[in-house]
Amino acid sequence: MANAHLRSKIDIRPALTLLITASLMLGSGSACAENGPGKKMPPPIVPIETVKTASVTIHQTFSGVTLAERQVDVRAQVSGILKTRAYVEGQKVGKGTPLFVIDDKPYVAALNEAIANQSSAEAALNAAQRNWNRIKTLYSKGVASVKERDDAQSALEMAQAALKVAQAKKVAARINVDYTRINAPIAGIAGRRTVAVGNLVNVGDTLTQIEAIDPIQVILTTSADNPYADSPALKPGPDHPIPATLLYGAEGTKRVDGKLNYRAVSIDPNTNSITLRGIFPNPDQALQPNEFVRVNVAVDKLDAALVIPQTALTSGIRPGSHAVYTVDSQNKITLTPVELGPMSDQGQVIKSGLSAGQRIVTDGLVKLRPDIVVEPYKAGKEKAGKE
Repeated sequence: MANAHLRSKIDIRPALTLLITASLMLGSGSACAENGPGKKMPPPIVPIETVKTASVTIHQTFSGVTLAERQVDVRAQVSGILKTRAYVEGQKVGKGTPLFVIDDKPYVAALNEAIANQSSAEAALNAAQRNWNRIKTLYSKGVASVKERDDAQSALEMAQAALKVAQAKKVAARINVDYTRINAPIAGIAGRRTVAVGNLVNVGDTLTQIEAIDPIQVILTTSADNPYADSPALKPGPDHPIPATLLYGAEGTKRVDGKLNYRAVSIDPNTNSITLRGIFPNPDQALQPNEFVRVNVAVDKLDAALVIPQTALTSGIRPGSHAVYTVDSQNKITLTPVELGPMSDQGQVIKSGLSAGQRIVTDGLVKLRPDIVVEPYKAGKEKAGKE
């Protein structure tokens, strides 16, 4: 009886295993039927745009550095002890603003001496004039000799010359007194003083520097190989300035409109570059000398250019080449090689490879491959009924 029961247990297990395996195979077959090769994936939903012609402006952006419009070294024109600094370093000063005072005592004394010498020369001239008048009268009456007449005339002329010398020395002495008070020669930002009060300064010593930064200059360069290097837009001059926009701040978000007004005559042989100069208003002194900035210039205008969004570009078959996905009437896409023109204010200019009226995919290119069918929608609009 025990043996019969054991045989019954041994016989049931293989049957149960076979039943479970059959059930799993049946379920797997049902899943394959649902997701098998007969079920097609939906076509990718992509934005498209019809290629059109447009009038576009071509801009180029150049790197540059700011410079003061004028920069003047303030120098001592007389020697002496520096008594006073009358300005705040880094302060904006107007033309004629007092900056420094040099001890004027020796120069005032020299001026007083020159004034006295002039008075003496004037007295000597008056005496010579009276003597000449007397001798001239006597000579006309035959009383004075020729020698007396000539001596009186010479004395008068010497007195006249001596007075002119005295007058010139007085002017020079007054100028030296004026030079002891040093004023700003131009309006601008007064820099750090180079000599402390109490020190002796000599003629020609630099005391500070003033920089005029409104307007401010920008020096920029472009390669001599730039295809627009010889265009009128990059040939400015004093009589024909070129509009330009200066970009500065984080990400170039701040803009100032100005102009280019100079182009170097020759090309720099070391860098194969051409130097240009721009000038831009800077009333708030937001720009300081030696800042790195960018300058945007409109270098050309195309009346009927093929323009596409830059997001429509992908890599071509050849290394370094470019292509777009064109969409035919059956919504089938083709990888179409294109030759790029310049970038414009409206998008990428296409030199060749496309025609007006063709449809192109403008985004989502990474999920595409040539010769597949897509579900297009017009770029800029919502995907109707699609997630």
